[in-house]
Amino acid sequence: MHRFRTTRLTSVLAIGTFGMLAACAPKADETTDTLATTPPATATTPTPTVDAPWTDANVVDAITVANQGEVDYSQIAAEKATNPEVKAFAQQMVKDHGAMLESVKALATRLNVMPASNDKANDLREEAQKDINDLNGKAVGKDFDVEFMEEQVDMHQETLDLLTDLDNRTTNADLKAAIAEAKPKVQAHLDKAKTIKDKVD
Repeated sequence: MHRFRTTRLTSVLAIGTFGMLAACAPKADETTDTLATTPPATATTPTPTVDAPWTDANVVDAITVANQGEVDYSQIAAEKATNPEVKAFAQQMVKDHGAMLESVKALATRLNVMPASNDKANDLREEAQKDINDLNGKAVGKDFDVEFMEEQVDMHQETLDLLTDLDNRTTNADLKAAIAEAKPKVQAHLDKAKTIKDKVD
């Protein structure tokens, strides 16, 4: 199953163009010069939407949300998957992303940074909940296992893209180091997810 992704982290530029309308009354009924009393229409251009600057608190929150979503999603498959490899992978994701979650929480405490949500983090939360609902709606069996592994490929690719983006949004050396440490782990998860997906698909 492919989700919307946006994924992930752009703003929308809206450009509006307005035409001018002119109305003329029949000369026989015309008593006033409407062009003299009606100001001409003017075209306006809406202000483009600009991506708000990210704080380190926003970066911490986005990483936290991504890891928590992975833990919650994988926990379902750790309990319900029937394919042994899928079940083992789900259990590994709960363990690995749980450790990454605790690591980022410890870092936030050390840096005295309180996670602060923004639109991107809120989108991640909503998407994670939608994925959980979709997976819970699948009957246990092959379709469930396939759904989980397909989503794992998508989720880890998106998380990898997210980490790259977040690295560009902070100058904090500790956060950059944490992101650099997480990326190869996520890449390894992605590679393994692709291999298992090909087996169960």
